[in-house]
Amino acid sequence: MTQATRVLALLVVLLASACGGPRPPWDKAPLTLDLRATLSTSTVPLLGDVELTLDLFARQDLEVEFAAKVPDKGFAGTVTDLPPQPFEHGTWRRTVLKLRPIEGPGTLTIAPFSAKAKDGTVAATTPELKLEVTSLLAEAGPGLEDHSELLVPRWPWWWWAVGGAAVLLLVLFLWWWRRRPQPGAASPTEVPLPPHVKAQRALARLRHEPRTTPAQIEQFYVQVSLVLRVYLEERFGLHAPERTTEEFLQEIEGSDRMAVDQNLRLKRFLGQCDLVKFAAMVPGEDVHLETFALAEQFVEATRVDRAQAVPA
Repeated sequence: MTQATRVLALLVVLLASACGGPRPPWDKAPLTLDLRATLSTSTVPLLGDVELTLDLFARQDLEVEFAAKVPDKGFAGTVTDLPPQPFEHGTWRRTVLKLRPIEGPGTLTIAPFSAKAKDGTVAATTPELKLEVTSLLAEAGPGLEDHSELLVPRWPWWWWAVGGAAVLLLVLFLWWWRRRPQPGAASPTEVPLPPHVKAQRALARLRHEPRTTPAQIEQFYVQVSLVLRVYLEERFGLHAPERTTEEFLQEIEGSDRMAVDQNLRLKRFLGQCDLVKFAAMVPGEDVHLETFALAEQFVEATRVDRAQAVPA
């Protein structure tokens, strides 16, 4: 580079500085390669902004490897490369890192930046930089109120476990208390129906059964006879359902469980039923009603709360 060219380059830099542009950090260009780092401030609040300026000078015939990046630990930010400018016998290039500390408060360290010639003949390295990161409340001053008394203390985890167990026990106790038998309250028990009530209900269901065909008539007499036999077994302890009419009547005659008129009424009823079941007799509706009435009258006359055993 000729003397005239160097003078022209210097005039360009001076003109840029006069117009408000950046100025190189050197009063005189270095011989071959140089790298400088400058922080805009040495102290910054957490998440505040700080600028790191990197100025690289390289001789005109020197190819240099250099790439600036945001420090890996403790910072976030961006990197901006300004256009290179001629400076005496070389080129000056400025890189601006706008950093924001995301860790602190405390001291953050910015590792050195390095630039080197591709042919390995020369290299330049910046010194390690320190940046003091302060609390966001550092500038609040004494006017900041102290609300520490309003903070709820953090309880250890086992307090929560004990509290949860206590709540669960309380819920279980209340559930048991509501479901426990109340003093003086009788437990509901099933009261068995008296035999005559069961027989009367069964007869009432059979009252309107169809009695048109011979099969329906036979079925009607079988069911009415069975109702009365079950009633006799439950009311008097007679094994009526499993016995024939003759066996059953012999047992009745040999006991004093029923009065004479009751025995006669029962014999008449059972005899009529056997005529239909075994002799294929098909009586009319008046006989059906008379037989049904005999069964109802017998049950009513012998019910346990009215009838008394009368010797034959």
